[in-house]
Amino acid sequence: MSFMAHKSGSPIVENRSDAIKAIGLQNTDIFNSIGSLSELEKLRDQEIEHGQEGMFVVLSDVHLDNPSVIEKLERMLEGYNDFSPLPIFVLMGNFTSKPLSGGTKAMMSYFEDLTNVILKFPNVANEGRFVFIPGPNDPGITGVLPRGPIPNYFTSFLRSKVKHAIFASNPCRMRFFTKEIVFFRDDLVGKMRRHCLLEPREDEDDEKSGQRQLSRHAIKTVLDQGHLSPLPLSASPIYWQLDHALRLYPFPDALIVGDRVDQYYENYEECDAINPGPFSNGFNFVVYRPIGEIKNSQTKSDVEFSQIE
Repeated sequence: MSFMAHKSGSPIVENRSDAIKAIGLQNTDIFNSIGSLSELEKLRDQEIEHGQEGMFVVLSDVHLDNPSVIEKLERMLEGYNDFSPLPIFVLMGNFTSKPLSGGTKAMMSYFEDLTNVILKFPNVANEGRFVFIPGPNDPGITGVLPRGPIPNYFTSFLRSKVKHAIFASNPCRMRFFTKEIVFFRDDLVGKMRRHCLLEPREDEDDEKSGQRQLSRHAIKTVLDQGHLSPLPLSASPIYWQLDHALRLYPFPDALIVGDRVDQYYENYEECDAINPGPFSNGFNFVVYRPIGEIKNSQTKSDVEFSQIE
């Protein structure tokens, strides 16, 4: 007996608010931090009152072995030194331009160089929040998702000098009041394109460039599938006991992917999908405000692409 498929597609899309209504708040809160709808409403009130002060500065492919990258980082930190409150700085790997094979002392020295730059700005060093998310080629167990933080051995000097430095897993999830933000460093578009069965069909009515359209297809795929790595295990191995860390159901409020393609922003079913672009190539980054605008008790995010000249 044989079968012929006439059409295939992704699951029906369900935005975050509909998913929470369907399966309940406690079944969707991965942080287990909001016990009831009344607590959620209180948190929303605080969000409206204080949320506009929050800001994330996100960089990807921060190659610390490149002197130009260190120089631009110093200029960026100088620009934010007088901000109050300071933004949360999220730095995603890879932290070297090439994988290091046995070069442990070299990697330690690169993080020491970054530490010395941060220490030039005492306010940033003492009050700033830094989150470091490893890339595919950074030290640690590679080739499997999710992957753990960069080992403490390489980062002990920075952690001893910078008060609020967090070395997180990849992916990394954060909560900002009621907003859930997922940070993921992966060469998503390239990986999806290598393993697709059919090339994405170009839409003649779509004014987006070819690369932008590929990025949109990749983001739509992971969100529709509700998983950051909807690929065969041979293409993207997964540590099954931690597979829940890769799930995207319900949708987060923002999915920030550090990819090696050009910067992009899409809002797909109320989820902000953002790529800050590689900092090592053009010194691009993104400023993300989860609460950028408040109107009639409704919040709207703000995305600003930036570059250091």
